[in-house]
Amino acid sequence: MKREAVVRIPTAEFSHPSLEEFVSLCREAGVKEWRPTVCTGPGGIVAMQVERPFDEEQLSALEYVAWWERTNQATSDIGYLIKLDIPDLTNELPPLHELNVSNEEITVNSHGLDISFVGTQEALSYVVGQYIDAGIPMDLRAMTDYHGPTGVLDSLTHRQREVVHTAHKMGYYEIPRRVSTVDVAAELDLDQSTVSEHLQRAERNLLRRALDAD
Repeated sequence: MKREAVVRIPTAEFSHPSLEEFVSLCREAGVKEWRPTVCTGPGGIVAMQVERPFDEEQLSALEYVAWWERTNQATSDIGYLIKLDIPDLTNELPPLHELNVSNEEITVNSHGLDISFVGTQEALSYVVGQYIDAGIPMDLRAMTDYHGPTGVLDSLTHRQREVVHTAHKMGYYEIPRRVSTVDVAAELDLDQSTVSEHLQRAERNLLRRALDAD
């Protein structure tokens, strides 16, 4: 039986020396979403949505940023793909794929990073212990059975479901549309760019799920 552990890395305690400068830049940019696309612990490639552009000169100067790319120059949203390569930290952490542990979701909030891991109880306990030993404190928020996606909406994150439900209820998907993403954002007390990003990702996931089932 797989389990899902939701843990929080408090912002005030996320101070591993290898990541201190990077976390500082993230705070200045106002990170709204942090999603691993290729994950090897804190290394790998992450997709980030931010409120303001990074100080790109400082970002390029970080020795463990292998490369970065601004992903949506033509829109008002601000997104980046960033390849992190942090040998002194990632060597201390177990490769998640070798333990059959996956990162399901990373949410950035005012309290820190909320991370959802899925794996066996033993593997999850080991991973959390290794993070703590590496100097990245984690607070366990929840531990539940994981049954995997069964319904269409299970392909969405909790936040994506909330945004889609609200948009649908308000008439965003009516023809013609009765509300805009600005209206949905106001209802949820979120930035308009955050709502647009969640809707785009949700629509992509739902379409992919529907096509795969066809």
